[in-house]
Amino acid sequence: MAANAGAELLSDLYLDDSYVLDIQASRGRLAITMEFALAPERPPYSPALPGEQYCYRKGVLVFEGVTELNWTGQLTSRPSRDPDGSIDYGNIDALVIDGNHYTVEGGMGRINLQAAAIRVALVSDGTTRTPPQ
Repeated sequence: MAANAGAELLSDLYLDDSYVLDIQASRGRLAITMEFALAPERPPYSPALPGEQYCYRKGVLVFEGVTELNWTGQLTSRPSRDPDGSIDYGNIDALVIDGNHYTVEGGMGRINLQAAAIRVALVSDGTTRTPPQ
């Protein structure tokens, strides 16, 4: 996968305005469950609800074929509890893609990993996107 292919996959998501709800690391896989803020170009975009700035859709940012993972700073900030009772780990301030090396930084700390693939799955409509090869 080209470095810009992963960036293209994420270009219609506002990660810095999205919310990390959960992080699950397992053998060969990292899944970050999020409430994604969608750009108007991203299906299934719809106008923002009253009082909200963006159209939000729950989904998962998945790294597959993970061979190395180093997660630091996860204990430096505590997640907040939203009014509906859900846990919120903040947002992703930066996601840097360099070939098969990824760095994810935000309220959850800093995650450096090597992975074979990245994909986004929106739970609300079953949409799954993977970068072009």
